[in-house]
Amino acid sequence: MTDYLPILLVALFAVTSFIFATTRGVVPILTSGLGLLATLVIGVFCLNLLITIKGNSEVIGISWPMTLTFFSVGLIPVLLFARFIAKLLILRLLRDNDNKRRWLGGFMGGCLSQFSVVIGAIFLFSGFRIAATVEELNYTASLAREQVVEMGGNIPAYPRSVGWRDKIESIPFVAGLLDRIDPFSNREYRNAAALVMVAPAPSLRGYFIQDRNIIALARAGRFWDISQDPSVAEMLRTQDRLGLVLHRKVRQSVLKGGVGEQLRELQLRGYLEGFVDSLIPASIGVEQPNL
Repeated sequence: MTDYLPILLVALFAVTSFIFATTRGVVPILTSGLGLLATLVIGVFCLNLLITIKGNSEVIGISWPMTLTFFSVGLIPVLLFARFIAKLLILRLLRDNDNKRRWLGGFMGGCLSQFSVVIGAIFLFSGFRIAATVEELNYTASLAREQVVEMGGNIPAYPRSVGWRDKIESIPFVAGLLDRIDPFSNREYRNAAALVMVAPAPSLRGYFIQDRNIIALARAGRFWDISQDPSVAEMLRTQDRLGLVLHRKVRQSVLKGGVGEQLRELQLRGYLEGFVDSLIPASIGVEQPNL
């Protein structure tokens, strides 16, 4: 049941908004929803522009977590201004018009409130997905260390946030929509980043390449070559997970024929949990092929 936490939060918000709108009117909720929508549109546009400008961190020399923090703070005044404008427009539309006022109350107002719930859910789900992506890549990095084979059953459980993310993405059409809006947790980018982390790790790589599909995918995406790039290696060293996901070469790898679709369908969790279950002392002197 705990895996459904984000969905339960949205359901609670939907019920609360419906009750509030039917009893007190939908205008406050609707203005917030319109403000969030404007912020979402502006934010997505500016974020993609920033990704293009920042490239692989050679133009703007700060990490993506710090960049995302500043970016999020910068969206707060945008939200407040957009909400203010939306409120003015709605009040102007309703001025001296009782028929329109009735449309924004009662059952109809409750239905209109769900628009704001949907927009709010996009922000909430994106936040959960970003957190899960960072924690999953951190978990991948911990398994990529050779010392992990000596830990046996002492390896921590898979991050709980990934379970929340998986339930979110199990909702029809939601994963595809969020992939377009949220580049940080895009399934293709995050799985490509994970395979780049796997590539230079002998034990973890050895488990992955037992699957012929992974071998074909890795060769097509050239993840080993990407992992040897100096700027990628620096991101691995500094643990800039979001920077790795958005690295120019990682994003370019998904554009190669068939790679993007395979990455989108890749069940990374199954491979990582399978590796943990199969851990044995590392074999000495066994050379593993490169991804």
